[in-house]
Amino acid sequence: MAVAEAPAGRVARAKPKKKRRDGVWPFNVITGNFVWDNLILLCIIANAVALGLDANFGPEWEYHHLIDDLDQIFLLIFTVELAFEFLAQGPRKYFGNAWNIFDVIVVGICYVAISPAISALRTLRVLRVFRLVSAVPQMRRVVEALFGALPGILATSAILFVVFFIGSVMATTLFRGEAGFENLGQSALSLFALTQFDGWGDTIARLNASHPWAWAFLMSFTVIAAFAVLNLFIGVIVDAVQETRNEQTAEIKADVDVIEEGVEEIQTAQEDAAAVQKALLEEVRALRTEVAALRASNGSGQPLA
Repeated sequence: MAVAEAPAGRVARAKPKKKRRDGVWPFNVITGNFVWDNLILLCIIANAVALGLDANFGPEWEYHHLIDDLDQIFLLIFTVELAFEFLAQGPRKYFGNAWNIFDVIVVGICYVAISPAISALRTLRVLRVFRLVSAVPQMRRVVEALFGALPGILATSAILFVVFFIGSVMATTLFRGEAGFENLGQSALSLFALTQFDGWGDTIARLNASHPWAWAFLMSFTVIAAFAVLNLFIGVIVDAVQETRNEQTAEIKADVDVIEEGVEEIQTAQEDAAAVQKALLEEVRALRTEVAALRASNGSGQPLA
């Protein structure tokens, strides 16, 4: 009997290889759901509230020892979380994510902070609240955007430094002897306060008494430093956030393309299977026809031996 062949034009496809998982299966199930994520997030928030209450009321508070006990429990929970995540993802994937390394560093610092030998180290416990950043995706995106904006922020800071240096030299030269302008450092501090509009009107009124044209210099410097240069920071950060969003959109689009390719492959495989099934049915019909013809030619109507 002839074997049915795949239709012409169809190219045999190799079976896709399964993704290799580095982690341990039970921990993948435990950590890979929203219940786990929300539970850890609630623990971080509860720990932050407890630390805030303890700092507010001080060591004399009647619940101070209870807060210390809760702090130990939260630290244990976060340690177990790190261990579970490590086992779920595997060493390569776990340490390939910078946020996981950040979590390990924060929890490690908190172990140093529990030492009673140096009381100042206990303040490091509050660093645990930083884990909110790694636990909330929206916060992670903002921090990633800030890191992406660092070159622009540094360049803007350099421009701002140049503006303040020039303004400080001019202010020291013009207003030497006035309070707040005795030297270059004092002038820089006074100009910085003016850009924050701290005592802006009082400073201008005081300088105008002996320097009637002081307002022109101070207004010009404020417009340049406060309204122009400082707003560059906002522009740089907004641009970085937009760029990060575009990168994330591109990644999502790439994932969608991969899924679409997989769907197309499945659809093609289904079409190939349907074509093979159709060919097999045609073969079966042909065999039935041949058997019926042989029975008819025999004339007895009995099955052939």
